[in-house]
Amino acid sequence: MTHDLISWMRLAFTKNVGPVNFWQAIYRFGSAQGALDWLHFQGRADAVPPNDSIIKVIKQAEATNIRLLPGYDPQYPARLKILRDAPPVLYCRGQIDRLSGDCIALVGARNCSFSGKKQAGDLASKLGKCGFITVSGLARGIDCAVHQGSYESGTIAVLAGGVDIIYPPEHEELYKQIQKNGCVLSEMPIGMKPSPNHFPRRNRIVSGLSRGVVVVEAALKSGSLITAKYAVDQSREVFAVPGSPQDPRCHGSNLLLKQGAHLIQHVDDIIAVLKPEFDLTQISSPEQENCVIDIQDYLVPESLREEIYQGLSRVPVDIDFIAQDKNLSIQEIMTVLLELELEGLIVRYANGTVSILDQAA
Repeated sequence: MTHDLISWMRLAFTKNVGPVNFWQAIYRFGSAQGALDWLHFQGRADAVPPNDSIIKVIKQAEATNIRLLPGYDPQYPARLKILRDAPPVLYCRGQIDRLSGDCIALVGARNCSFSGKKQAGDLASKLGKCGFITVSGLARGIDCAVHQGSYESGTIAVLAGGVDIIYPPEHEELYKQIQKNGCVLSEMPIGMKPSPNHFPRRNRIVSGLSRGVVVVEAALKSGSLITAKYAVDQSREVFAVPGSPQDPRCHGSNLLLKQGAHLIQHVDDIIAVLKPEFDLTQISSPEQENCVIDIQDYLVPESLREEIYQGLSRVPVDIDFIAQDKNLSIQEIMTVLLELELEGLIVRYANGTVSILDQAA
């Protein structure tokens, strides 16, 4: 615990000092202590937290295996530091060196389709094999698929609340897995629960850490579009996976394509922009197996039937992926799909995939 860290944290915790004001004060007065001295001279000492409260925060971080990464630390990510609203302090758990890796963000809808989730996981896995560290927000849906697809190669989860607050709670195991070969971080103080206004701030870090942002599925009013906007403002590349014009979950990502985002169908579309020297023959794609199932008489709740139907889109998705995602047996999934097929809502294909019909709502 150094005097520089205490001064830096005191300025960061000062009332009405946001990220932009913080860095302006550093540049103007040369150091955090210089800015604190000026505040004291201006009669604003009451807005600055006392040493004891900051020391308590630092000790709490040490006791809970949280690494404090102030902006002057050599391991603070350089790509993030150049932003005018860079977080003064990052709270981190896991492998800090991942923050300075070759990062790419993948984001999308929480209420995504099965096909969108599968594509996000596949892209994340292949990008990891190409040497990228993936970045996302640990949310349900696309974010979760991204982290699951790449935690072995390295992934970064940026949280909207304190780094010790797992949100959503069901991602506790994923939260732990990420730290083994990746990093979990936040700019929010320890113990702070996420609130709606935190998520846009979180999104600027997601894009700021990355060379580019890939949007897999996003509605017109989506946090993913906010991340894409930050990416443009930060001079990052923006990519989008095209989706059905009849699926509201794809209207936002399709809009990005209209506005000039790179169209993504395969991982090589991303590599061609960000890492054209990479040899894509190093990535092998396993052959898709046909899915031949004997349907048994399973009772499934109506809520599960609706949940599975809502996850389908006009893009065919593997039936075994749906079973894996819902943590159910193939037989249980096939029972639900049979009901939907008999009602004329979906179509199953010989290669073991399923989609909704074009005329379905």
